[in-house]
Amino acid sequence: MSPSATEIVYAIGLGDQLVGVSYACDYPEEAVNKPVISLRVQSNPHLPSDEIDAIVQQARANGNPLYWIDANLLREIKPDLIITQEVCEVCAIGAGSVFETAAQALDYKPNILTIRPRVLTDVIQSIRMIGAAAGEVARSNRLADSLETRIYRVKEGIPQYGYRPRVLCLDWLDPLRNTGQWVPEMVEMAGGKEGLAIPGGLSRELSWAEIVDYAPEFLMVMPCAFEPDQVVKETSEKLTILPGWDDLPAVDRDQVVLFDGRLPTRHGPRVVDVLEVLAKVIHPQTFRGISTDGVLVHSRN
Repeated sequence: MSPSATEIVYAIGLGDQLVGVSYACDYPEEAVNKPVISLRVQSNPHLPSDEIDAIVQQARANGNPLYWIDANLLREIKPDLIITQEVCEVCAIGAGSVFETAAQALDYKPNILTIRPRVLTDVIQSIRMIGAAAGEVARSNRLADSLETRIYRVKEGIPQYGYRPRVLCLDWLDPLRNTGQWVPEMVEMAGGKEGLAIPGGLSRELSWAEIVDYAPEFLMVMPCAFEPDQVVKETSEKLTILPGWDDLPAVDRDQVVLFDGRLPTRHGPRVVDVLEVLAKVIHPQTFRGISTDGVLVHSRN
């Protein structure tokens, strides 16, 4: 029921047993050919951020759902294990709706596993949990262990003492929002200082004046779920026109970095790729060997 879970299922070698996915499950490529069980009410995937925000706010005000489950298809595919999430009600269908629909549509009780990661260790633990629920403990543990090794290498490569540059990661561009949960934590692990966010905390709305006053030295643009072309377009249309944009230290030093918005907020194996790229961006001399392919949008302000 979420792209993060789909990525984990494939990463532990169970793609052939996956019988249904969400509308947003686009990695690996094979996932797009699976039956789509959960869909969003608003079908246009390329709306600008302000219009998407308006739809979300209206849905909340009226108590309307953002997603729906194809109950007939769910009944047809007969899953043994359903993986859902309680991380963000905007990004994917919530666990409560999944339990309710499954109870109504199915004449048996599937195993429903709900993932609730807040920090990076939770993300790794989710991989172990999914492996255990799917009967693939050994493979999921090997994957989790390898990711923990990569995390350790980043943390060990960062100088324990010395200056940490001010970093701002933007999760949304209209309205402006910072990142939450594991992303501020990863910035800290990568040697930066996220002064406007709380590791493990929630995303919040920011004013432009607050950002100007913070004067970020690195600006990481990673609007949630946005594809590369959308990230470039929104950065140009929403950020570069703001008063004082050119005066930000990050802009003056050419340290505005555009991420594929589908990666940082997904709590799957590729989140460690994001950690490594953050470390390379902030400390390029220390992490020369890390590739940015597939994570960064190779365009700046």
